[in-house]
Amino acid sequence: MTAILSALTTRFEGLFDRRKKAAERIRELPDRQLLASAYIPALAARGGRILWVGCRAYTAEDYPALERWGAEVWTTDIDPKAARWGRAGRHQTGDLCEIDQIFDDLRFDAIVCNGVLGFGVDSPAAQEQAMTAMAGILKPGGLLLLGWNNDRIDDPLKLLATERYFTTGHIGSKPSRVRFDDVTHVYDTLELARAAH
Repeated sequence: MTAILSALTTRFEGLFDRRKKAAERIRELPDRQLLASAYIPALAARGGRILWVGCRAYTAEDYPALERWGAEVWTTDIDPKAARWGRAGRHQTGDLCEIDQIFDDLRFDAIVCNGVLGFGVDSPAAQEQAMTAMAGILKPGGLLLLGWNNDRIDDPLKLLATERYFTTGHIGSKPSRVRFDDVTHVYDTLELARAAH
């Protein structure tokens, strides 16, 4: 029995170490470093209610950083298993394309949607739905930080829903669009110009 417990412990420790190292590698990417060093502090300083879309082990450190100055962070992911990385007590499982139905009673000052378009919300039709649904839960003047990869999807600023509901915005001193030389990631900051509902 002791040998079995020892083998299981070793196996789980190895799995935990691999997951931790994978999360660390992701957090070391230039786009994730910018997110942590510039966008999160600027959003935290603005405060308010913030929705984080897409939860993984490497995002769990970001919620407390946003809440340091009084922001209230909510999280969502389509995968029920991702709830373990979401914000305890303020997490909902659901499809981004229907986020306005999932959070029908809440409005947000900001949404961080990073790495979801092109990684689950792939078709232009689904992206149109997602942009419309996010516009439906933002407060007037609310901000959307949209992170996407230009090798996976076409420019989301060309979507009809983006043009209809959003204008360019700014978070902190960063321009409305930030590109990277080393990775295909792009950040767009959008401001709600017209409510979807």
